[in-house]
Amino acid sequence: MTAMLRRRRALAVLGIAIGSAFAGTPACVRTAAATGFRAPDEPMRLTRVLERELGDGARITVTRTWQVRFVARKSGYLVEGEQVAVEVDAPPRLAPLADVERKNRQAGPFPLVLDNAGLIVSDGATGVAPIPGLEEAAREYLQGAPAERRAEAMQYVLAIQQAGAAMASRWPEDLFYPVATPRTEERALPLPDGGTGTISVSFGGALSADGDRLDMAQRRIVTIAGGSTRVSREIWRLEPLQ
Repeated sequence: MTAMLRRRRALAVLGIAIGSAFAGTPACVRTAAATGFRAPDEPMRLTRVLERELGDGARITVTRTWQVRFVARKSGYLVEGEQVAVEVDAPPRLAPLADVERKNRQAGPFPLVLDNAGLIVSDGATGVAPIPGLEEAAREYLQGAPAERRAEAMQYVLAIQQAGAAMASRWPEDLFYPVATPRTEERALPLPDGGTGTISVSFGGALSADGDRLDMAQRRIVTIAGGSTRVSREIWRLEPLQ
């Protein structure tokens, strides 16, 4: 097995692990978010910018915007969201993959259920679903590439399909009321070739001027395996509709 293939497989394994390894919220977050949250009375605009490094210096940035509404319930709130815009910035050679992102209507975990403290307690995800058109776009992008490279890349794509959108759709539990101190979690994970990889996830946010809800938050995920480093960054903003 080539070193490149080992690195590809390692990154795929790490991508799967992120979805479960960092799913929980520390007790300090729950304590900090115990008071002060107030859901907006009017519909709001929620924007999420996701920037992913894809290797070889390439990156893709996806900006999605939803109109969201906070519906009061006995034990908290139901957050309903409807996607109203999507923009994709990617190199021309990644046009097929960019088109997949534009057409992916499954992106987003709505409806979300919040407790009275503003913490996400459940989302609308029904399990890991394949990203429509991803495999076809990857095959088109790889046309003309050496057979070995095609095999490596498709193995990585299939791993993403299996880990899927679970990682991207699992938003921080304290996203809508990020009052805890910015935090970083780092873990070492075994790799298929016997080595060790590292996952580092950082999250922090700022409140609105009134101090009762999200203004802006950022999550940064760094995976390191076999000398290869990939970074993804997410930024959320919650703003009044204009």
